[in-house]
Amino acid sequence: MIRNEKELKTKLNQLISDSDFLRLQESFEKQSLFQLLGFGHRETMHSSFISWLLSPTSSLNLGTFPLKRFLYYISEENVSNAKTVIDFDLIESDSLQLEEMEVATEVSESAVDPETNQELRARFDLCLTNDLVKIIVENKVLARENKDQTETYTKILKQLDDSYTYELKVFLSPDATVKPKCPEFIQIDYQGLYDFVILPCLNHPKITTANKNILEEYIHNLRMVYKGVNKPMARVNDELCVAIYDKYKDVLDEIFDAVKNETPEKRTAKTSSPIRKSNISWKELYSRLNEDEKNLEATYGGAVREAEIDLTSGKVLFEGKEYSSPSAAAIAAVNSVKGENYTERYNGYALWSIVYPNGDKKKLSDVRDDIAASLAQEEED
Repeated sequence: MIRNEKELKTKLNQLISDSDFLRLQESFEKQSLFQLLGFGHRETMHSSFISWLLSPTSSLNLGTFPLKRFLYYISEENVSNAKTVIDFDLIESDSLQLEEMEVATEVSESAVDPETNQELRARFDLCLTNDLVKIIVENKVLARENKDQTETYTKILKQLDDSYTYELKVFLSPDATVKPKCPEFIQIDYQGLYDFVILPCLNHPKITTANKNILEEYIHNLRMVYKGVNKPMARVNDELCVAIYDKYKDVLDEIFDAVKNETPEKRTAKTSSPIRKSNISWKELYSRLNEDEKNLEATYGGAVREAEIDLTSGKVLFEGKEYSSPSAAAIAAVNSVKGENYTERYNGYALWSIVYPNGDKKKLSDVRDDIAASLAQEEED
């Protein structure tokens, strides 16, 4: 416990002079090499890096170690809790011939849909194959899934003239609320990629100084926020933060106690990509939502209101009535609290939040920004 102002100043001086604190502060101030080269959070850059990380023959020179850690993550510890026939014992048995795994990016495939006789096209961000195993990875960083993209990929894979003992489909995103539409895809995130693959490689006794530097630069890039919001792709400083807190618990608790009932100013977040303004229609938005994203919730005047999106028509159902847009439903929700004579317009994207099955919530305006980023990414690709 801090007893007086002099003791507080002494502790603060020790904190801001501490080598761990200075190292943490530096991580917020410097740009990564990937940002300096203009690659920051481009999906193609991340896919290329992951390809280098996982390939048994890459210059990382760790053999199958990263690939085994990746297989363990997607099979045992993934975000979607999906279990596969590939388990820890099988991964470590060497019977999967992982040393022969080839890792490629931007792999194009096509097939004819037998139901519609239409040609389907796909471009897999990552494709890992050997004689026994095939893994395709759909990587989403600044974007979310294009309409029915994972379902289309699944149809194509089923039509291809190849046969693998083990075939896995993986959906990778920094945002765990952005889910694949096809339930056959295993959902993972960049936090898990860092925890289960990158960090073990960084600490591997055979890692060279040069490759360690590359991994550290990439880790720093993961720490930078994306999409202009105050959220990193992965929390990479947790261990350092805990060490600092353990050493300076008294002074940090004093600070937290002083500000806990106030709202700090929103810090200006560094981001490696430009913030794109949303300019998409409601139809474009709801047509790209999935079944886990149709439930809405809004809080106004201390009252919680719930609604549901019809993903076919785009109508918003609120208290038994259909409304043509989120804003129209927002007016009804506000009126249900303020009274029918309250006619002020209200921004439905700001009022409503999507409520996911696991209880997570996300503002409709943020989801709109995600989709706008997806469309911009499609244009760049």
